[in-house]
Amino acid sequence: MINMRTRNLVASIFLLFLCGGYAYLTVNLPTRAIENSTQPSFFPWVIVIFLTGLTFLLLIQIAVSGKQPNIERKNQVPVKRLIYGLLLSLAYMFALPKLGFVAANIPLFGGLMYLYGERRPIWIGLGSIIISVIVYLVFRKIFQIILPVGILGDVF
Repeated sequence: MINMRTRNLVASIFLLFLCGGYAYLTVNLPTRAIENSTQPSFFPWVIVIFLTGLTFLLLIQIAVSGKQPNIERKNQVPVKRLIYGLLLSLAYMFALPKLGFVAANIPLFGGLMYLYGERRPIWIGLGSIIISVIVYLVFRKIFQIILPVGILGDVF
């Protein structure tokens, strides 16, 4: 049995080192001389800032929390589910160039929702479509990152 506070502290320290290394690598990324475009280092800095902020929030939570109970280790994800998730990811990787980002993400998200227990077909269908479109629009409109449009090129 391991104390949750100890686990969180070890994870926080590891994540701080990870953020430091990632930030160091991000500083050395090249820049482009293209006006009105995001630089290659933009999104890595977003990741570094958010991950560092979340790590500090975890450290604050550790500092303010009192004594926490010990927890038992359990195998939380069945091996069969991991294999199906891996197969879904591989299928996604091969489908992405042909179908495009949105069309390839819909079955991926739907399959993952089903693997993790969602059984209502309307929720699976609508959820995977809405999530795929929102993620696409965030990357395309906010981050100005061009994603493959594939078969839905006329729509987006």
